[in-house]
Amino acid sequence: MHSDIKSRYIHFLNFLPTVESFLIDKHSQANLSVEEKGLYNLVTEADLGAELLIQKEIQTFFPGDGILAEEGGAIEPTLGNSGYKWVVDPVDGTTNFAHGLPLYGISLGLVESENNLPIMGMVFFPELKTYYHAVRGEGAYREKKQIFVSKTKTMKDSLFVTGFPYDRNQSLDALLVYYKSILQKSRGIRRTGAATLDLCWLAEGKFDGYYEMGLKPWDVAAGGLIVQEAGGRLSTMDGNNFDIFAPSLLASNNILHDFLLIEFQEQVNRVVY
Repeated sequence: MHSDIKSRYIHFLNFLPTVESFLIDKHSQANLSVEEKGLYNLVTEADLGAELLIQKEIQTFFPGDGILAEEGGAIEPTLGNSGYKWVVDPVDGTTNFAHGLPLYGISLGLVESENNLPIMGMVFFPELKTYYHAVRGEGAYREKKQIFVSKTKTMKDSLFVTGFPYDRNQSLDALLVYYKSILQKSRGIRRTGAATLDLCWLAEGKFDGYYEMGLKPWDVAAGGLIVQEAGGRLSTMDGNNFDIFAPSLLASNNILHDFLLIEFQEQVNRVVY
């Protein structure tokens, strides 16, 4: 592991429990402030506070790094330019969080600024009391145990997970077509409400495939790398190469990937949201 990456890796594995404690405390408060950024799209004071904690930590200890965060947007390095950028989701699963559910996570991905290639990722789930992490080329781990995707070979034996975009009313017909197509051929489809949890559970072999439209870079930068390092495969839903800015994501245990691409392409035209 390159020393630049290792220093960041160790630092934030040790720091994120501080953010976990902050979120657990906020989650226990009865008067949590919740606002709407858009239709179905919530932000809480916990999101803003956790993001600020992470931002300050990056700027204090790694001032040459850029930041792309869900709430604050793009933030340039404060001193020099390291060539690295952090992609931050302080609370992935905000709607779950706002409704008192424990299915939410802190997602922190490190990408190369020039090409947005994820090179490190970690996701902490405060109330599930676990975390996942990966460095490109070093494997994927749940805490200290290396994890791998499933070896499921057939659709009839597979379990999938998906999510719905905030602008789902604009793509509802496509969503239902995809849903029906997979539901008819698999053991079922689950929905956790947190993309990072979907990806980490896919990486661990709990799910065999995951698809979703309308994702953002902070949803996939860390979790996507964890899936890849666990032996999984990523692409867009129409078969293009994975990119953190792509408008859709298909993730799988690799074995089922080509079948899924054919299935999706037969159902809907190649425009995905």
